[in-house]
Amino acid sequence: MESSLEIRQLRAFVALVEQGGVTAAAQTLGLAQSTVSETLSSLERSVGAAVFLRRRGSHDLVLTDAGQVLLPHARSVLAMIDAAHVAVAGATTAARARVAIATNESLSTYVLASPLDALRRTWPNTTFEVTIMMCTGVLSGVHAGEYDLGLLLHPSEDNPASTPVDRTVVCEDVPLVIFAQPTHVLAKSGKGGHVRRDALAAYPLYLSDSAGDFHTLVRRFLEHDGLPAPRLQTTGSIEGVKRGVLGDPRALGMLPAYALADELSDGTLVSLSVHPRPPHMRLEALMSKTRAQHPATRQLLEAVLATYQVGIVNR
Repeated sequence: MESSLEIRQLRAFVALVEQGGVTAAAQTLGLAQSTVSETLSSLERSVGAAVFLRRRGSHDLVLTDAGQVLLPHARSVLAMIDAAHVAVAGATTAARARVAIATNESLSTYVLASPLDALRRTWPNTTFEVTIMMCTGVLSGVHAGEYDLGLLLHPSEDNPASTPVDRTVVCEDVPLVIFAQPTHVLAKSGKGGHVRRDALAAYPLYLSDSAGDFHTLVRRFLEHDGLPAPRLQTTGSIEGVKRGVLGDPRALGMLPAYALADELSDGTLVSLSVHPRPPHMRLEALMSKTRAQHPATRQLLEAVLATYQVGIVNR
């Protein structure tokens, strides 16, 4: 029996199931919603049956019996196609391929940028796609097979949970730094000694994230002894934190050390020696167990590990 099934139809179908809706599937695939809807309609025409139904009175989608039967085959076909691309990529750097990476903004800018620049020259026809998200999304995305590689930060005191992904600890101890302009009163009073944590309460403190592990860790540190904590200002980006501190002589900021290396080195900003010291975080790399791995994925991980081993990131 001749089949008119197409790869694009199977990708749209699997994305629909994994994302739970046409809109989310379209965003994942980088297509217009109307294009995904038409692709799914053409899939149903190709198989001669409806593969999903919308639950009455709800936006939830339910697979029909035909959809349930089709799903494992669709995933298997897509996995074999991915494996074929990876096999060809392993034979020549000229092959066209795609490596999907999930991480947060600071790691993308200050940890991934340099290794990725080198990998793009080594693999000129491979597309390296970086998606910025919260750390919980990184873990779930790699686990679901949506991404080849994930980089995320965890509080150092948290024990690594057992997860169905390949986990590598890149750095066990990533310091968090509280910083200010060199003229800040706490920078002057802290010279030769420590700044007490409760002294921070009088000043606004800029953070990049309004939620997530980093935000929770910082708030827990500041409120640990029950004393008033600084008024937190979230900017949504690392650059926003730095600009906030540079624009307000009273402001403080808190970021991972690797995101401040240049400014601390040239004296634009100064770190405060706060007591007790701010918490540290652990940098981990996650690799999917369900996606066929392009050789460049392992090379990227090795390059990130090498960056930390020679002390470039925490200089």
